Amino acid sequence: MTILRTAAIAAMFAASAAQAQQTVINFNALEQPGILGTVIDSYSEAGYNFDNSLWYGLHSAHQDSFAYAGSAGLGATALTTTTLTRADGAAFSLDKISLADYVSVLPGSYDVTFVGTKAGGGTVSQTFTVGDSHSFSDYTFTGFSNLVSASWKEGLLHTYQVDNIGANVSAVPEPGTYAMLLAGLGLLGFMRRRRNAA
Repeated sequence: MTILRTAAIAAMFAASAAQAQQTVINFNALEQPGILGTVIDSYSEAGYNFDNSLWYGLHSAHQDSFAYAGSAGLGATALTTTTLTRADGAAFSLDKISLADYVSVLPGSYDVTFVGTKAGGGTVSQTFTVGDSHSFSDYTFTGFSNLVSASWKEGLLHTYQVDNIGANVSAVPEPGTYAMLLAGLGLLGFMRRRRNAA
């Protein structure tokens, strides 16, 4: 019984130590009135960095623009690649994303492919089909965990915006957390020995 209790307490400590810090990147800082959009070189929010393969290749449509999708979002120049990383270099996971048409030459739906680079090597990819509506739709990532970066490429005839990116990074346990775990396990072991001796 005591061994089970010890295992349960150790599991609770481990779970709290590895608890994820969840974030939704919503690009609200880019939302502005006006017709002309914002053109930027890079963008940072909540500890995540967005960079583009073209100098000043990132875009955000303003509220009166035909490309405005009802919320602030981040788009990019045609045929460029946008890359998402953590500012502190930590590994992260992607859970969800909202996508909307930005500027498309042709009507109709089109595919958008996201590629994640894993911390231990290798990649994972997932393709979503986006309609030509200037409103955001939600999509869910599968297997996009333990990433050091994620990237996506704009099309030539279709470009799109991203919004409400659900991301999380596993918290690094503080040294005090390990000390508390070891002290708790030691105390439980001492109590078990004392009980067995009685």
